[in-house]
This record gives sequence, C-alpha cells and structure tokens, in this order.
Amino acid sequence: MSERDTTERSSELVDRARNVVPGGAQTGLRAQAYDTGDVAFESASGATLTTVDGETFVDYHLGFGPIVLGHAHEDVDAAAHGAIDDGVLYGAGTAPLEVEVAERLVDLLPSVEMVNFCNSGSEATYHAIRLARAFTGNEKILKFEGCYHGWHDYVDVSVYPPEERLGEQYPESDGMLSAAVENTLVAPFNDADAVRKVLREHGDDLAAVILEPVPHSVGCLLPDQEFLETLREETRERDVPLVFDEVITGFRHSPHGAQGEFGVEPDLTCVAKALGNGYPVAAVGGREDLLAQAGGDNESGVVISGTYSGNLPGLAAARETLDTIVEEDVQGYLTDLGDRYRDGLRDLMADHGVEGRVVGHRSIFSPQFGVTGEPKSYADVLGLDEERFRAFAAGMRERGHFFTPNPYKRHHLSFAHDDEHLSSYLDDADDVLADL
Repeated sequence: MSERDTTERSSELVDRARNVVPGGAQTGLRAQAYDTGDVAFESASGATLTTVDGETFVDYHLGFGPIVLGHAHEDVDAAAHGAIDDGVLYGAGTAPLEVEVAERLVDLLPSVEMVNFCNSGSEATYHAIRLARAFTGNEKILKFEGCYHGWHDYVDVSVYPPEERLGEQYPESDGMLSAAVENTLVAPFNDADAVRKVLREHGDDLAAVILEPVPHSVGCLLPDQEFLETLREETRERDVPLVFDEVITGFRHSPHGAQGEFGVEPDLTCVAKALGNGYPVAAVGGREDLLAQAGGDNESGVVISGTYSGNLPGLAAARETLDTIVEEDVQGYLTDLGDRYRDGLRDLMADHGVEGRVVGHRSIFSPQFGVTGEPKSYADVLGLDEERFRAFAAGMRERGHFFTPNPYKRHHLSFAHDDEHLSSYLDDADDVLADL
C-alpha cells in the first residue's frame, strides 16, 4: 500500500480539539496516536478505520481491544438498535436483558454465581475491591507490577514503575490519595515466593489480591501455573478474596475467561471490553456471598450504584456478542490467526537481524525491540527499545496499518481480520523492518 496522502482535515480537527479537550483527545492514551501524526477517524467497518480525510487503515488497535467481532458488526448493532427502540434506560427494578446476560455470564464463567453490571472496567475493579473490603473488614490489597486495573486511586499503582522503583508503591498519576497508595501492596508477577511472603506478613490485613491473569498492559506475560495455583491456595487459606481482572482476557481469549483456560477460579471476576464488542458494558461477578452484600436490603450493605449501569443497548450488544463468540468459535479462529501473525513477524525479525521478540497470546501480539527471551514479569519488559517501536509503528501506519505507537501496548485481532490482512501486514512489515 502506498504511503499516506494529505491529512489536512485530520490536522485541522486535532488543532480544534486541542483548544477544547486536554491533549486533543479524550484520554492521554488516545492522544498517543498523535506520536505518529495527527489523526481523526469518522467511521469504522469490519477490520478497517477511515479518517476524515478518507484514508483507510487496517485496524489492529480495535479501541484498546473491545472490538472482538469487527467494527459495526451487523448482528450486534441490530440488537443494540432494537433495544434503543424500546427505551435505553429504565433505572428501576429489572429488565429481561439484565437477567439474560447475567445468566449467560454465570453459565460461561466457572467462578461466577451472581453479577452486577456497570459501564467500564475501572468501575468493575472499583466495585470488586469495595466488595472485598466489606467482606474482610480490611483495607490493604495486593496487586502486581505491570498489571493495569483502571485509572482510580485504588489500583493505579506500579503499572509502569521505573526500574529504580521496582518493589515500591509507585503512583502512576498526580493527585492520587496517599492513603490509597499506601494500602496497595505490590509484588512481581509470576513470583510465587513473593506472594507467600506478602501473605505471611500482611495476610491478616489484606482485603483482596487482584491481578490480570494474563497481563496485557505490558504486551503479554503468560502466567506460570504454579503462580496461579499458589495465589488460589494462599488466599483461600486466609479467606482473602482473589480477584481476576478479565477486562482484556474475558471473551477475547476464551468464552470461559482465563479462569477456564488455566483452571484456576477466583472469587470475583471483572469483565468489560470484548463483552459488548465496543458498546459500554461491564460487570463484576463472583461468589454469591460476596455479591449479595450489594443487595440493598440492609443498612450495612455495600453500595454499588450507577445511573447508566445495565443500559439496554449495551446489554443487547453483550447478549449478541456472547452468543456469536460461542456459536462461531471466534476464539478458535483468532488463536490460529494470531499464531500465524506471531510466527510470521518472528521470522521477519530474524531474517533482518532485528533484535527483539514477539509476545502475545491467542488474538493479541506485539513486537518488542531490544529485548529477548520470554518475559515472565514486568522487570523483563524494562529496557525495550521504545524509539524503534515508534519507528515501526510510524512505518506501518504509512503503509496503511494502524496500532498505538505505545511500545508497551499490543496489537489486537478481530473476527473480521483474514488471510489477506495477514499477508498485507507481513509484506509491509518486511519493508519496515528492513529499514530498521
């Protein structure tokens, strides 16, 4: 594909945005797209994005991962439109869609007995931690370096700490509540001994242990089975709720989540992203005794609220998305396709003598330059060549492939990607890697 033509309208729109929106985008992470040039999109379909200038890109960003079936999926959109016709929000009692989608989550996720809906992954992890704190009467939580659980103060700690701050509580944002940071303990991912040590020293004060079972906020760290089983054994022994943040892994890697894939069941599960193929819908689910605290039938119960929680278009999209994932074996298709992307990219990097590795799992992959070996913890991600990745992202964007230039993030695949997209990506990566 030839290099991109004019982006005049995109640049004009981004300039206008910067006058009224901090950074010119709705989050700082979205603004990182500008590292390889101003861009403003106005439509999406299948595996492609189209800008206001009429440029079309094959999309490997997919909104940070929610688009698992493809943009503007006909059946999902039709379901959401049908829900709109009946009113988007009732805000009292329940509705058939709430019950139907909750029942699907209970059926699909091995550990889930009850469900509360919300609107985003950050809300889901916030609610899960509140439920755990109410259950235990404790305040401290344990999380792992490199795991991202949302932007709120409870968990935005030690996601991307500098090397000299490893093992410390590193707040990722200014303005965070110091008490929240102090009550968030951190440990290396995949370190079973570190888990035992923290639980031995702080087990009586812990409200929860939370993790991404496959941390994709740093590309991909695959969990050791011993690590997951140690977490389960140690937390169960002390009656400390174990929380799986399956916001990324849930329904993208398996209909049964990472808990089904690895055979380790948490007490609470957070899902979002691929749950609704891009529609704003999320949920926290888990053990009945934990979720029942939010039943609203006593004065000492847990408050879980949200005006737009259980909005009907989002739930309709979730129902159709879940049904499609199961009926069409979406993950089987994406796993095979992802393997071929990863293998092809690894071969090209070897052919061109480019130092690095390709990490990933099933429908997610990412080249990481300047580092080698299989990463097992966040420390193994430190030292990657950020500038080389940005150069790779810029070169691929010039040739019509879009993904975030953030070197710690990842490519996603959707059910709309096919062999033609694969061939085009690898052909163009061949040229870009030759330049690198």
